Amino acid sequence: MPQSYGPSAPYPVPAGPYPPVDAAPRVAPQSVQIAFYVMLTGAVVTLLAMAYSLTMLDEVRSNALDASGGVLRGDDLDLLVYASIGGGVVSSLVTAGLWVWMAFVCRAGKNWGRITGTVFFGLNALFYVFGTVMAMVTATAGIALVFSTVTLAVGLAAVILLWNGMSGPYFAPRTPQGYQPYPGYPPVAP
Repeated sequence: MPQSYGPSAPYPVPAGPYPPVDAAPRVAPQSVQIAFYVMLTGAVVTLLAMAYSLTMLDEVRSNALDASGGVLRGDDLDLLVYASIGGGVVSSLVTAGLWVWMAFVCRAGKNWGRITGTVFFGLNALFYVFGTVMAMVTATAGIALVFSTVTLAVGLAAVILLWNGMSGPYFAPRTPQGYQPYPGYPPVAP
């Protein structure tokens, strides 16, 4: 006789122990909390570097005049100076925004954010090497190199904190709420 499932028939539930469902909210480990504040510090350092670059308007003007061989004067020189300063400000604001965004994404436990932040750090390290070589070749190493070095150190600290052993489980995928895997799956190696 076929088994009928009607409103009065209970759903068959296999017997056996079930793993606990990971439904509780996760608490960020201390290493992730520290990484969060380190990344916010990176945003502050970026904004400080931008503020410093705004004080260098006369130096940018004289460098542009020297580089053009005296050809650029008046409005043309002003346009070049303000465009370079404006580009630096926009770049700094975007970079500071990325620092803040990555800080909140990583604190939320998103593994893709940890990976993206690491890629950003790698790009920053490449630009740092290129900028340092250019500063040494042109003999213009100064406060800008100090800001770049501090930013690189902050990024390195954040990456180390996000990838250490205490942080790893926090970024592991979670079991969806209400999900009960089939008993015996996934198979456990003997």
